[in-house]
Amino acid sequence: MTYGHLSLNMAVVSLLLCIGVGGCNSGDSTVHLTGHVTHDGKPVPRGTITFSPDTQQGNSGHGSKAIIYDGTYTTQESFGLVGGPHMVRIEGFNGVAHGDNLDGKLLFKPHEESYDLPMESGEYDFEIPPSDKKPR
Repeated sequence: MTYGHLSLNMAVVSLLLCIGVGGCNSGDSTVHLTGHVTHDGKPVPRGTITFSPDTQQGNSGHGSKAIIYDGTYTTQESFGLVGGPHMVRIEGFNGVAHGDNLDGKLLFKPHEESYDLPMESGEYDFEIPPSDKKPR
């Protein structure tokens, strides 16, 4: 085997690996979001946000999750999410440790709603409607 064939083989292997892991990252499809999460006009002390691309609206890609701390969240840049339609699930807690749950008690039932997320990185806020009452 000559070095020319080795280089060609390495290029082919690299291309196949790139395609096999979901495409080469050209930096054009993921966004990084930060923002605030409020309920009844107050910051949500602790919680999580789960972002799932809404396939029923033609969006695809990987999802992402962010932690809410003192009413703010930020997605991890290394796990950016795709922009466009998403099903978003938000769980909020009071932040006062209760038994094994260090985040405390639920403030409202988990909120799920479809959102059209921006196609560029930036700030995006979530307001949980007052109709999402505290669970029994």
